[in-house]
Order: sequence, then structure tokens, then C-alpha cells
Amino acid sequence: MSFTYQYTRSSTNSSPGISRFSLQCKFDQLANAYPEFHHEFEGLKKRRRKGHNNNSAHTYFTLSSQVNHSFNAALTRALLHSHFGLSMPSLPEGRLCPPVPNRCNYVAWLKQLLQSNSTDLHRFCNSGDASLDLQYKGIDIGTGVSAIYPLLLTTKLFAKSNELRCNDKQIKKWKFLATDIDPVAIESASRNVDANHLQNEICIVSVEESPSSSTGNVARGPLFAAMEAAKKEIVFKQGDADIVHNNELDDGEYCPQFDFVMTNPPFYASVEEVTTPRAGDKRPRTDISINEGVYSSADVASDGGEVGFIEAILQDSIFFKNDVTWYTSLIAKRSSLDAIYQNLQSVEGIWGNRGQIRTVEFHQDNIYEENEERHREHNVRVRWGIAWTFERAMGRVGSCRVRSGLQSFVVSIPDSDDASNEISSRLLAYFSEVRDLSLKCIDDYRERNADGMRSGGTKERCITVVEERFSTSAGASTLQNEKDNRNLPQEGHFVIDAFISIKTTHQSNNKEIDVEVNLEAFAHTTYGISLVNKIRGPMPGEIGRTNRRWRRLLKRQVASSSKSLPPSKS
Repeated sequence: MSFTYQYTRSSTNSSPGISRFSLQCKFDQLANAYPEFHHEFEGLKKRRRKGHNNNSAHTYFTLSSQVNHSFNAALTRALLHSHFGLSMPSLPEGRLCPPVPNRCNYVAWLKQLLQSNSTDLHRFCNSGDASLDLQYKGIDIGTGVSAIYPLLLTTKLFAKSNELRCNDKQIKKWKFLATDIDPVAIESASRNVDANHLQNEICIVSVEESPSSSTGNVARGPLFAAMEAAKKEIVFKQGDADIVHNNELDDGEYCPQFDFVMTNPPFYASVEEVTTPRAGDKRPRTDISINEGVYSSADVASDGGEVGFIEAILQDSIFFKNDVTWYTSLIAKRSSLDAIYQNLQSVEGIWGNRGQIRTVEFHQDNIYEENEERHREHNVRVRWGIAWTFERAMGRVGSCRVRSGLQSFVVSIPDSDDASNEISSRLLAYFSEVRDLSLKCIDDYRERNADGMRSGGTKERCITVVEERFSTSAGASTLQNEKDNRNLPQEGHFVIDAFISIKTTHQSNNKEIDVEVNLEAFAHTTYGISLVNKIRGPMPGEIGRTNRRWRRLLKRQVASSSKSLPPSKS
């Protein structure tokens, strides 16, 4: 396999992280290795030359403008086999042919998300061994004719990676449920799974479309259909580890446990959208069926398309909040990402807690090569993703790091062996006087965090600050105002770590020394961010004693000292 993957956390509080995936894709090499692709590649170049020669305006025809389903299918098969050893005999025309780099990017990010359980989620952090808390089961909703997600999930990109691989001594192995409402997709996906001899790992199941059906006050969406199907499959039964629901929907039935749900939702809200040519170059839309491309909500007041589909899964997830760790979705438009993120602000059990939500921007390189260097095209395609969980997050989660605003400052004080204690005393005094807040401080030594994870470096002097009311054993269960919620971490809305490190003695004046204060702040709510900014803002002037209040106070102290001196003898 020849690919690179890198995940970078967001540098701001509001923007998504970046998931960057690059898959080596040299057309000439693929053409030499795969006769089907060689035939389609030659036809693609021929069509482009013909289009260029017949155009009186001598408009340059790009390779992508001449791509058809046959070429996409041949490319997909060649890439999957060359990089992952996967076969994909069935990719019927008129159905979606998946772009491999984009699908790989989603799977690689999903692996990174599950790896973060051990540092980000309270249940996993307190188990001793996070791998033992994995169920080794996942769901793909709307698997399509290719079943590309469950197929990729069985490879070294995910299940066979060292990070998520089951211990050889364990009975558990990764199992995947893949659902679809389209009989053609079920038949085609099953052929692809059979061709790779993965029937024991991947279960392809047909479900009924039921966006409008409901029982009681709970609407049944795509996730309900998947979970109902899972209950009937023996491979997903796990005995005592499964949750039993006792309510109007499930009268004492068990419910299988899963590590994740993933989906590539229908993009369009109407048939008219999917059949209308592209606005720019008037090319037809990508080959796609109505079932694959269109989702219309039965509720007129609700959105259709990808927002409506993800919203339906979101509503289902409230009921299955104890049965799945992470709910995830690929998203085609940034506006859809923003809409779903906004909806998560009011979902019971999440309430917009930043530690329970992840957003990501997918960057993947799509490279087309010819013998002539000037004809190379190199485009970066961008998609987005979102994930949410009902698990309680840890206080110091990388996604909750407050990266804007004050991060560090330097204080110059008289040189002494007691410099660290002096700054510590000033910090403790300042935190005790913050207006309208009762803060609890802990003076200790701890390692710095690197994106929410311990750096493994030397422990440094650190003053940790949380709200007083969250410092008791009751923690977040003590709710005192309207901004509190029961899924806050033990530390509450925020936690600030102020690390104290002695820098250097002034070269020109050995009587002063520089002490650096590095601030690592984590906030789980917008309220927490506002408190962090309120606390951090005045710190340089207060701790350095250089603001107006301290200048006046020191001036009065000097004046007072002068008056108390005895008169000089003449």
C-alpha cells in the first residue's frame, strides 16, 4: 500500500480539524498492471483529443470532463486491488461509483476517532485497557452497490491496523453490518463481499425505507431499521454485554452494542435536483440512482437531502444513546455541516458539549497523470464529516482546547531562588479574586498536554483552576445554573492549567529573571469559553503587576514608605 494520512486538530475554536489522505495514483503504472484500466484510460485520452480537435475555439478539454462510468469503475477496481488487495466485480452502470481516496479518508478518520476513546471519553479512560471496551462492531447505513466502506474497514486501513487489531488471544473479531433499501444494491454488495471471502466479517442486510413511520413519540429512521436488522443476526448477539430496553418500542428485547455508525447520506432533496445538469459546465450529474441520491423527509417542516437524512439518524441516536459509541456521517456541503452542528446544541445528552462532538474537513488528492507533464491535473477535493457521542468526555479533550486568545505571557521579577513560588502565589491570589466566580485551585506538578494527550515530558509546576462547585466528588452532578448539564466532565465547563517555567536571567541586568506562564485551557461549552476568556484576559497585567491597578498600588506603597522614613540629619 502506498498512501499517507495525517490528522490535524483545528487551530481555532470554530473550524473543523483537517483529515488529509493521499493515495498514490499513477495512471501509467495502473494501466500496465490492469488491462481493463488500460483499455479505459486509452479511451479517455482518445475522447479528450477528439473533443479538443473538434472544438473551433480550441478550448482545452481536461481528462475529468471526459470521464464516464466505465472509466471510474475500472479505476476504482485497480486502486482497490493494488493498494488493499480488494476485488470489486460488481459496479453496475447507473449507480454510484465511489471515489476511493475520499472513502479511504473517511475510514482513516474513523480509526483515529476510535483511538481517541482512550484519552477523550470517561468510560474508556477509567477502564485500564480501552481496547477491552471496544465491541469490535460497526454499522454502515446505505452501503450502496459497492459496499466499499465495510470492505475497506476489513483492511490494514482499519481493522487490521496495529492500533485497532484484536488480540490474537481474544475471541472478538471486527464485524460489520451494512444496510440498504435498494434490492440492486443488496445483490451487488453481496457479490463484492463474496468475491473477497468476507461473509463472516460483513453482513449485508436489506431494510425497508421508513422515514415516516413512528411508534409513540419516537420517529423510526434509518438507524432504527439497521438496529432492528442487527437484532436478527446471530453474529451481533453478545449476551450479557448488550443493553435491554424496556419501553413502548422494545419490550425487554436485547440491543446489540456497536462502536460506530457511519453513512454517506443522500445528497439531494428532490428528484429534480438529481436530474438537473450541473450549473457550471452543464455536464450530467454523477451516475446515481434515486435511492442513492435523494432523501425526502415525510415531515414537510424538516429538511431533505443530507441534512434531513443525518437529522433522522440524530433523532434515532437519542434512543440508542447507550448502544453506539460514535455516530458519524460524511457531508458534502459546509452549510450542511453547520446546520447539523447547530442541531446538536439542543440534543438531550449532548447539549452542545464540545467534547462530545467532532467536525472534520476531508482533504484528499485526486491525481491524473499522462506522459506529458503539462497535462497533469492535481486537484484537492474537500468534503466534511461530523461525529457525536453520548459518552461523557474527559476534562482535557483536544477538541475542547481553547486555541484562540491568550496562550502564554512572561513576567519579569527580581532574581531569587523563590521565583517559582512567587509566581505561584500571585496566580493563586489572582484566581481567588476573580469577580463573580468562585474558583478552586490546585498547586501541583503535571505534564503538558499535546492536543489533549499527555506529552510524556517532564512534569512542571502547574496551577490548575476549575469552578469551586465542580471540585467536589459530586462533580457535574451538582447543577446550579441554567447553563449546566448532566453530561459535563468532572471539571465542569472549563479547566485551565497554568504552567510555570523559569526562563533566563536578563543579560544586561542580573537582578531580574523572566518567568513564563503557559496557559492550557479546555472549555466544553460556549459558556465555558466565555469564562476562560474572562479569567485569562487580565492575567499578564495582574500577575506581572504592570496594569493600572498595580501601578497605582505600587505608587502608593512607595509614597507610604517614603513618609515612614525618619528625617535625615543635616
